[in-house]
Amino acid sequence: MTENIELLCKEESKFLEIKDLYLNFNVYQGTVKVLDGIDLKMKKGEILGLVGETGCGKSVAMRSVVRLLEANAKIEKGEIFFMGSQNLLEISDNDLERIRGRNISMIFQEPMTYLNPTMKIGDQVSEGLILHFREDIIKKGIELLKEKKGTLSKLYKKLLELELNNHNSILLKIFGRIPIINRYQQYINYAAKRESINALRIVGMPTPERIAEQYTHELSGGMRQRVLIAIAIVCKPELIIADEPTTAVDVTTQFKILKVILDLKEKYGTSILLITHNLGVISEICDRIYVMYAGQIVEIGDVVQIILHPFHPYSVGLMNAIHNIGDKNELEEIDGNVPTLSNPPLGCRFHPRCHKAMKICSIEKPKINMVEEGHFVSCWKYNEKSELNV
Repeated sequence: MTENIELLCKEESKFLEIKDLYLNFNVYQGTVKVLDGIDLKMKKGEILGLVGETGCGKSVAMRSVVRLLEANAKIEKGEIFFMGSQNLLEISDNDLERIRGRNISMIFQEPMTYLNPTMKIGDQVSEGLILHFREDIIKKGIELLKEKKGTLSKLYKKLLELELNNHNSILLKIFGRIPIINRYQQYINYAAKRESINALRIVGMPTPERIAEQYTHELSGGMRQRVLIAIAIVCKPELIIADEPTTAVDVTTQFKILKVILDLKEKYGTSILLITHNLGVISEICDRIYVMYAGQIVEIGDVVQIILHPFHPYSVGLMNAIHNIGDKNELEEIDGNVPTLSNPPLGCRFHPRCHKAMKICSIEKPKINMVEEGHFVSCWKYNEKSELNV
């Protein structure tokens, strides 16, 4: 599939690109083949949706980008490039640590799992900021000291003035720069806290000053989800990977979370990769969609193209399973069961459930083929219509 990936996005500058990614899990029963040659390309500034049934490998594929994988996961093959940089799968842990949170952030779907119950909300939001932008926070803290210096002793006023002017004086040599900073660490913490309160305000948190002083158990499910979003945006990353951000929240809260995501794109130009099985969410905010089934990408296209005119039999089944208000017809279901990935079908993994399957579908995996401008399908049925027919 990698030979056709260049057609998936005409953006000259590569933002996020996954090439031919294979990932397995080693379990007691054997090897689970979770990802089967995933190709994905994302433009800067877009909201890209990755949709599919639970267990199809969506979350694993995206966690591979920042290598947040379980110990028994093994990437067998593939490359992941971010903003034209070196392959993320090959860089050191220290280099990747500098990218996580600062350039790429994740919004997880289970706030109670990823929030620390022993830390105040404000401290959790500012944690990444202090880790990645400590020097900037120290400078802001010193500026706060400058505002407060009327309450300082005459000696520390002089030391602070010298510190602010980066002056190499005998006083600084005697007292040292670090002790000055440590002596007034509370102001540095306050500078970080102000940034965290601002992030909570951006995600629409009511009374962010009060929320910053509370703990996880004191918040509702929707508020916890917004805290995760605040943690993700506080460093203003170029890419946010949102893993089922509207799961387990009511419809009203879901709408508010989606609005926050749209606002991030509009205000900061943030690129967002949205992982979900909720087609309603996808249709509301996404620019393009990747449809995934059992570890394989089966269709790629503009949100309107796929919602209104899906080509792959699995995508067609997904759209037919949507029940609209006032629709008197029964829901259509996709026959059969999702395959066991420890022993997946050969060829197209959807062929055992496909009414239009051909002999070749069970032998060889189809390549990504263009069926119309900007619309790609991995299905043998459309090879004759493709300019990439092989």
